[in-house]
Amino acid sequence: MSESDVFGAYAGFYDALYADKDYESEVRFIVDVLTEYGVPARASILDLGCGTGGHAIPLARRGYELTGIDLSPEMVDQAVEKAHTLSLDVDFTVGDVRSLRLGRTFDAVISMFAVLSYQLTNEDLAAAFETAASHLEPGGLFVFDVWFGPAVLSERPEQRSKSVRTVEGDTIVRRAMPSLDVVSQTVTVDYEIERSRGGQVVDIARESHTVRFLFVQEIRHLLDAAGFEFLALGPFMDLTREPDASDWYVSVVARRS
Repeated sequence: MSESDVFGAYAGFYDALYADKDYESEVRFIVDVLTEYGVPARASILDLGCGTGGHAIPLARRGYELTGIDLSPEMVDQAVEKAHTLSLDVDFTVGDVRSLRLGRTFDAVISMFAVLSYQLTNEDLAAAFETAASHLEPGGLFVFDVWFGPAVLSERPEQRSKSVRTVEGDTIVRRAMPSLDVVSQTVTVDYEIERSRGGQVVDIARESHTVRFLFVQEIRHLLDAAGFEFLALGPFMDLTREPDASDWYVSVVARRS
């Protein structure tokens, strides 16, 4: 399953379910990395898998020139509406990270919240890395995160439930039922999401998301094959130490050779 098969019905619940996600801290991390590796303020950034604009919009508010691409039209529509409400000039477009070619380059490419882990085959992963490379000038920076194999195998996924209250007063309950496939290096999560209003269920959505976990040598090979210089890898938003078997996400930084 590719990303094109998910984030349809799920998109309508996405912002409510991730209202507690600390996008501001993640954006500060991105800005710190860009600054450390010489990407200037107000640089151009391509956000591969931008979702509803959680990273792109705060970066645009900081003065960067943002282009956001996502495979889900529903999520792109939400991102466009957010940018319009804030009077921000952000170019949000529906596109596939495996085949996108915009005919221009950027100072940096980002791909956050495990977008690359939704590329399940070696061919899809290689294509996504090539997309990033093709949109960067030599010396351009690539910042992304993925699921980390040692942690997934050590702290195996379990069934979970999350309940949130929306500003409209609705209750949204998401149940996540994962299954691990060690051979394919994937976790398939079956989601059931209910929206209740006044104690009555008014909406139910079901989707399956399959995510691939990666290992350091794979990541370095993919970067090298796409023409990148590997710069740094660490636990999510922490490049000061090596990841261990408790770090489900890793952040990676590379430079276009």
